[in-house]
Amino acid sequence: MDNSDNTGIPKLRYLKTALKDVMDKVVVVGLGKSGIAAAEILSARGDTVFISELKDSDAVRADVKALIKKGIVSEGNIELGAHSEKIIAGAKSMVISPGVRQDSLPVRMAERSGIPVIGEMELAYSMCPAPIIAITGTSGKTTVTTLIGNMLKKAGRHAVVCGNIGNPLSGELKKIRKDSIVVLEVSSFQLERIKDFKPRVSVVLNVSENHLDRHSGMEEYVSLKSRIFSNQDKDGIVFLNGNDRILKKLSRDIKNTKVEFFNEYKDFKKRLGIKNENYLAAMSVVSTELVSEDVMLEALSGFKGIPHRLEHVGVVDGVDFYNDSKATTVSSVEWALKSLEGRIALIMGGKYKGGDFGSLRRLIDEKVSCVIVMGKAGGRIKKDLTGFPALIEAETLEGALQEAFKKTAAGGKVLLSPGCSSFDIFESYKERGELFKKYVKELASGFTLS
Repeated sequence: MDNSDNTGIPKLRYLKTALKDVMDKVVVVGLGKSGIAAAEILSARGDTVFISELKDSDAVRADVKALIKKGIVSEGNIELGAHSEKIIAGAKSMVISPGVRQDSLPVRMAERSGIPVIGEMELAYSMCPAPIIAITGTSGKTTVTTLIGNMLKKAGRHAVVCGNIGNPLSGELKKIRKDSIVVLEVSSFQLERIKDFKPRVSVVLNVSENHLDRHSGMEEYVSLKSRIFSNQDKDGIVFLNGNDRILKKLSRDIKNTKVEFFNEYKDFKKRLGIKNENYLAAMSVVSTELVSEDVMLEALSGFKGIPHRLEHVGVVDGVDFYNDSKATTVSSVEWALKSLEGRIALIMGGKYKGGDFGSLRRLIDEKVSCVIVMGKAGGRIKKDLTGFPALIEAETLEGALQEAFKKTAAGGKVLLSPGCSSFDIFESYKERGELFKKYVKELASGFTLS
């Protein structure tokens, strides 16, 4: 029997949480992809949706107009440009997007009034009819999530890949069947407001300083990451990186579910010569779904990587250009530098979100010809790399690329690996990466950067 109504959303009998009893005003805070998807599934199950969004732009108004046209929200239930007390009047619950901070005004108002607050992912989980494989970590999440999805699909399984990878779980519910497997990339922001979220398999790839502009410190960050397996039981399994000191220590305190180290699991590393930890993580997970090693290896052989993650984007006058815009942490920059050979002109900077750039000094001394810094984090990077002789400041990404190209001889490499978020200048790491690729293409076409 079909498990959905004509909206494609699973019927109410599939709800897993107490939220199934809420058929009243639900406030959605934040109108990005997650907020829009949350509003749609709330409306589909019969709730009255109220939207509160701090931004008020043409793009936001276009999204609101579309939601009104679909009948998801009424014009009188929308608040743009501010958050006021009226959002909680008569509200039974609040659903927040990952970008909404825990100390934000709407959350504080809800908590003062005793209104439950959950995240978009928790809401979607309450309606999801299929088991979930959840992947988190400081770096490598998107690669591993993509690989697991590819391997499962190649094995003939109905895999739905979603989450922090760019398409919220809420927006994918209409595709998910009972016999599906949901492959879900999960961030620390999404884990802040879970309640019953329980994946069948969870993976924590690594943990290093990240998002310290939002979290109070490493202790809170690690605690949030560990929430991914907090509700798992004897029927679940958690895969950790045995080479990660923090995760190795954390594993000793996990009593409620089975724990395995993916870098040791089934001896893939020695038997098959697989050294890449992301590959080992993906193989370990899909082996629990009875995917054959031949299928795994076939999927790996056809894997071309993901956009904006150490993506080779062109060669100009013998200089190779790499777009690693997705590298928003210090540990991600370290991985990129270790992965490339030869002399590198490194472009870094953006909005600082934690980490010690000084930890890169040995690799930079060994491999990097010059470091071009830009954005708000430029001063911090210069301070952490004090003493390195070739530090250059640039006002824009275009200027940074120009400086890097000037300083790089044929046979060398220009690497954009920011180690920072993009939000001081760009809307996203994708926008930053696409602009970098555009500038490289212009160079290759004979244009002169201004």
